[in-house]
Amino acid sequence: MFAQVLGSGVGTRHAMTSAVRKRCGLLMDSDVHGPSNWSPAQAAVRAEGDLVSASIFIADGTGYTAESDWGLKLAELGIEAKVVPAKEASFELAAEALRLVTECEVNVVALAVKEGDFDYLAERIRKGGEAAGCKFSIMEIGSPGWEV
Repeated sequence: MFAQVLGSGVGTRHAMTSAVRKRCGLLMDSDVHGPSNWSPAQAAVRAEGDLVSASIFIADGTGYTAESDWGLKLAELGIEAKVVPAKEASFELAAEALRLVTECEVNVVALAVKEGDFDYLAERIRKGGEAAGCKFSIMEIGSPGWEV
């Protein structure tokens, strides 16, 4: 599992180093991050700060239920499943990130999404947060198979 923080500066990425505990939210895309990635993603975020919220976005029509194997594992790990229309998943994820920043005072948003989606989502979340007057960092949780 690969994790790094995208700072609020010029868009450079740097390794996670911080002595101050932060309030963190984890948002995952189920198309990329299945059950074998959930605990490592949570561990990567906990290394950065206190994990106060964890959610995974699941496309509707997949047959997901709270009683399924996935549902039971998510409940065991304290991860909230958000079943959304597939075409609206990016919008829903960005909206949840902004809710965490503005309402839950999260100052690190960890995104576990497709490599190609990260920059787009990070920019949208950053712009929304700036418009709301919030300061926060965005942390990237790498896709399975990423090497450093």
